[in-house]
Amino acid sequence: MARRGARNAPSAADVLRKMRDQLDKGWPPGLTVLSGDDAFHLQQAQSALLKALAPEDASDFGMTVFADESVSVGTVVGAARSQGMFSSKRVVFVREIEILDGEPDAIVAYATDPPPESYLIVRAPDLDQRRKLHKALAGAGSLLVFAQPSGPGAGQEGSLRSLAEERGMKLDRRAAMLLDDLCGGDLYRASSELDKIRAWFGDDADATITPEVIEQVAAGSGTMTGWEVADAILVRDGARAVAAARRLTDRGENAIAILGGLAWRIRTMLQAKAMMENGASSRQVVQAARAWAIQDRLIAGLRRYSLEELMAFPGLLLDADRTLKSRSIEPGAVLEQLVSRMTGRSGGVRHA
Repeated sequence: MARRGARNAPSAADVLRKMRDQLDKGWPPGLTVLSGDDAFHLQQAQSALLKALAPEDASDFGMTVFADESVSVGTVVGAARSQGMFSSKRVVFVREIEILDGEPDAIVAYATDPPPESYLIVRAPDLDQRRKLHKALAGAGSLLVFAQPSGPGAGQEGSLRSLAEERGMKLDRRAAMLLDDLCGGDLYRASSELDKIRAWFGDDADATITPEVIEQVAAGSGTMTGWEVADAILVRDGARAVAAARRLTDRGENAIAILGGLAWRIRTMLQAKAMMENGASSRQVVQAARAWAIQDRLIAGLRRYSLEELMAFPGLLLDADRTLKSRSIEPGAVLEQLVSRMTGRSGGVRHA
């Protein structure tokens, strides 16, 4: 069980995995508190617990949910201690800790000596240890803390691999970092992308997700469309950037979508460069920009541009967007000119 403030606290994915293992063996009766700011894993834990513990009698006799209106601690504990008419198992779920009112003594007593097959589950994303009831809940029963990753190199790589494994797929490290980057750490969105990739693989038992698979299948709202071009711009390789842009337009990719992908990467570059100019370390830059998938290339690439040069990029993107929408110029030519100006090949942006 994870507890707030513990050193080397396990990841949310690990907490969820251990919880599921315990569910398979049999969940102990009593109080379970679900806490932490990782809403995705907390919701997964909640669903797994309720599904596993819900009695056959799912009516109010077997399971009670307190959701919206304020309720006293005594009423909740009384419901947890009562016995169902058609089932010996009793499950009480408090959807939000803020609806609980009263002194914690009754709930602590319940957690210390719960009736057999009685389960009280309290959802408490934010536990404020300065509040008496919150402190009591944190110290009684089982506390599961699902915390967002933080610190150097923090990402969702482990969680993404677990989600892929649940769908019968393997996710290599580069693909995990790319998917995390693409989804901005949003595991709900990543789950949706993994569902699409699973469907794309079909019944293939050897389904290994590589960056190439993600680029082909994942929907990045234009982000993935210009990925190769953006990488070439990052390393300031004008010839490669032009060639990549030409390949995309030759195969019929939408030029506006390509601009969207470039804009997403350029925002990351601008944010990171500004931080570097203000004295931030490479580690801090990567963390703030959530750029774990491209961290080495990002830091090396930013040294090839001045902040002044990067600040000109949004204007270049806007000019290209307006040209594509208002003139009958070949889209490929517009994109090639744009990336040439960004990388300095035509003198639109000077070399560092």
